[in-house]
Amino acid sequence: MLVHTPVRTTDSIQQIPLNLRFWLVTVFFTSWVRASNVGGPCHTTQYSVKGMYLRGHTFKNVRVGPHDSCYFKCTEEVTCQSYNFVIGQNICELNNRTKEARPEDFLPDETRYYMRRLTNRGIFRNLICSSREWQEKGTELSSQLTPNPFVPTIPPRGGHPPHSNLVRGKLTSPTSNPAGDGAYVPLGSIPELPAESCSEIIASEGGAIKYKKYWIHSHGKSGSIEAYCEDGWQKVNGEDPVCFGAKNNKYGSIIITKSGRLRTMKLVHKNGSLRCNSETGPSFWGCTYAPYGKKLSTIITDATKTVVLPPVKDLKGFRASQSHDCGTKKHFYSLNGTSHNSTVLAFQTLSNPLSVSRDEELQIWYGQDLKDCSESGNSGSACVDVYAWYE
Repeated sequence: MLVHTPVRTTDSIQQIPLNLRFWLVTVFFTSWVRASNVGGPCHTTQYSVKGMYLRGHTFKNVRVGPHDSCYFKCTEEVTCQSYNFVIGQNICELNNRTKEARPEDFLPDETRYYMRRLTNRGIFRNLICSSREWQEKGTELSSQLTPNPFVPTIPPRGGHPPHSNLVRGKLTSPTSNPAGDGAYVPLGSIPELPAESCSEIIASEGGAIKYKKYWIHSHGKSGSIEAYCEDGWQKVNGEDPVCFGAKNNKYGSIIITKSGRLRTMKLVHKNGSLRCNSETGPSFWGCTYAPYGKKLSTIITDATKTVVLPPVKDLKGFRASQSHDCGTKKHFYSLNGTSHNSTVLAFQTLSNPLSVSRDEELQIWYGQDLKDCSESGNSGSACVDVYAWYE
């Protein structure tokens, strides 16, 4: 039985023989071109798009010859996420973003094609699907291939594609090394490829991401930081939580680590609690004294004590007839789904995102402490992790 030698994704692209590179390119693009006719686990949405291109994210232009392809030029660059091909000029525009990450920059241009680089998972899926089609239809595929301007079209031979690793009729997974040559590198996973925000990483990768540190731009393009991402939320504080008290101006200081437009924030309780008098029960976020009911009193301001979150329109005060020491001063609010002892307080989204700058201070206040009212009997402190959601 003829067993073909597998080509591993960790092998350097330059070491792949020319004819083998032709085979690999043909397999990749066969599966893309035929994606609309493939169902089940072999369906993929990674395909070339004629007449469209990604604007403003090209970091390198490469002219290719008749025996080269843009795809392999892209895999030779660790920061390449996608590319545009300029028809008739044989120019590859290598991009450090995808149309998923930047849909607003995906624009029509009849002189170009757009292609996203396959993820490691997508590569293996396409290898499996292509191998199955070779087994089922053999050379019949040669008559169904659609010519693609990125690569020369090569009629397939009989048998299995030369990149497959067949053991007793089963295709086994090629080994891959995320740091190896030719391996796909997700946005934000290395310092050379920082993301604009955690939200951009989610858009680029097509779904939820693992809770871990990613590289994020901290101030335009001038610097980057490592920050934890939890879905679209970026953690602001470091290992130590931010703590705030209930009286005597004991606000918690938040130092912004990334410039940008802030849509909202959330606080995750770590330890501690607050009381608005000695006879009421503890709360993570407010006062359990009966007139407050389920209202919350944890407020975020800027350094001048101007309220940022919740939105100012949501803040309430007591009616004059209620004769409370805080009177009509607006210092509490309602938040559906959040109670005094909820572990997470996620504020409503701002209708107009707030522009913040790196190293700017925001402050966490207890409502009565912020307004200097009815605080003499207050006690306790609460410590939280702080997360921000950027545009």
